Amino acid sequence: MSKMRTLLLTTGLLLTAQTSMAREINIPVPMEYGLIKSVLVSELYDGPNESVRAWKDGKQCSFLDLDHPQISGEQGQVKIQNNVQARVGTALGGKCMTLIEWSGILQTLQQPTLDASGNVLSFPVTQLNAFDRNGQPLNIAQLQSLIKKAAEPKLAALKIDLNQSRPDITKTLLPFIAAEDSEELHDTINSLRFNQVKADEKGILINVGYSATNQNAGGLKAAPILNEAELKQWRSLWQGWQASLEKNIEKAPIATNADASRASLRDVLQKAGVAFEQGLTAEYVAENDPVRKFFNSSWDVLAPLLRDASTQLPGNSSLRYVTLIAATDLMYELESIGSPLGLEVSSNGLRKLARSLIAHENPKGKTKTKRKG
Repeated sequence: MSKMRTLLLTTGLLLTAQTSMAREINIPVPMEYGLIKSVLVSELYDGPNESVRAWKDGKQCSFLDLDHPQISGEQGQVKIQNNVQARVGTALGGKCMTLIEWSGILQTLQQPTLDASGNVLSFPVTQLNAFDRNGQPLNIAQLQSLIKKAAEPKLAALKIDLNQSRPDITKTLLPFIAAEDSEELHDTINSLRFNQVKADEKGILINVGYSATNQNAGGLKAAPILNEAELKQWRSLWQGWQASLEKNIEKAPIATNADASRASLRDVLQKAGVAFEQGLTAEYVAENDPVRKFFNSSWDVLAPLLRDASTQLPGNSSLRYVTLIAATDLMYELESIGSPLGLEVSSNGLRKLARSLIAHENPKGKTKTKRKG
């Protein structure tokens, strides 16, 4: 879960408000259940068809499998429902003799919980119930004990640990931050704490608190427009992201006005491409900035549609998109306070971000060329 921790907390740090005095910043970071499922499947359910073998004996005669997790909210907790396949057997004459074989449904309620230090977020199981396919409670004591001992700790294993994440967060954010702000970045990361978390019917809302200062409040450095080599690499990145999203638009389970929603998403993505191209290639005054104008006019339409589409992506890709959406959503709301750690919703900010992404994709600084023939 290291990438999950890092990206989640990076979202909060990207929203540090610029100010001349130290202050406590609190940022709510939303994680919707579709995203959580995608990440958990990627990290935990490593078997075929979204399955995991939660337990097996040394002789391969007995096992407990979970598959196809469904995640929702209930009673202020995270509810996870799994299909269960269980077999208890014994080795006899070199073969396995089945004593018990059962399939059904396992439901757990798990309470998002903070430790006393504010560094670790965990999800202990508060309620566990198993039912057969007809909805009747499991009444086999041996299987009840097995599920309690094997499945419960497996499902409760998710932890978001700030102490493990801090070096990764620093490494992730440093390319975005001016050299003179690096010391401030380290101080900010060291001050990170979770201070509130809650679950509702839509997802988990995590409050990230930290101390932020900025002694360089005299203005942001202008970033030059992209040169031809940079622009070529940016276009390649953007076309890849756009193609991935457009492909998943067709698969997204949009419940109402599906055709209109898909058309709206394609239209907004097209406008984004035009605005970003303009922002990267020409100079604009602040009141006529194409990137800022795009977000002001389109973000309320784009964000919910992108959230729908992004849940169809693989776990880490889904998290990357939704974290970016959450960060941009909150930056859009808080942008009038000040530019966070030198980042800004503008053509200038986009140029800095584009160069960082290009450097990440091509760390040696070489433009990739296609082989002839």
